[in-house]
Amino acid sequence: MTSDSVSAYENHARKFLTVRDRSTIGIPVIEQWAHSLPASSDVLEIACGGGIPVTRTLAVAGLKLWAVDSSPTLISEFKLRFPEIPVECAHALESDYFGQNFNAVISIGLLFLLCENDQVRLIHRVSQLLLPGGRFLFTAPIEIGIWTDTNTGHKCRSLGRERYESILQEAQLHVLSTYVDEGQNNYYDVMRD
Repeated sequence: MTSDSVSAYENHARKFLTVRDRSTIGIPVIEQWAHSLPASSDVLEIACGGGIPVTRTLAVAGLKLWAVDSSPTLISEFKLRFPEIPVECAHALESDYFGQNFNAVISIGLLFLLCENDQVRLIHRVSQLLLPGGRFLFTAPIEIGIWTDTNTGHKCRSLGRERYESILQEAQLHVLSTYVDEGQNNYYDVMRD
């Protein structure tokens, strides 16, 4: 995340937890994706927040999890809720991601918080983290646009489906499917070549 988005989420961490903990938006998409992965897959969650509802959904599916988030407050809450899951407090573009590769990576609500260059860098970094045939599920609008995040007031930007597909292709990733949840959030389910 850029430093201002990191600060925005840390400054609003308690409010974010309260809102996100009560939300079930997107859970059917995440459940479907989690159950499409081989049992006991090694899965990295980037921008895990407090872990509810996404981490909990992945854990219930029987996946082996690692998690990263840049907010000390959110990481502290995550550790209380999921003490058995390795977690790191680090910026998405600065983590060493536990020095390993994964069968799958998931990042919900992060990519569009980054500037375009950092979005490109993160997609390429995820490709490096994935084993061949590995999967990546992330959220980003299919439309090009700029808006203000309702939780933090931070400026968000979508590069649009055509640009995301081009970046993914450059990173040796290809789109398997796209989904829209009940909150009108767009998901890209991609695979590493």
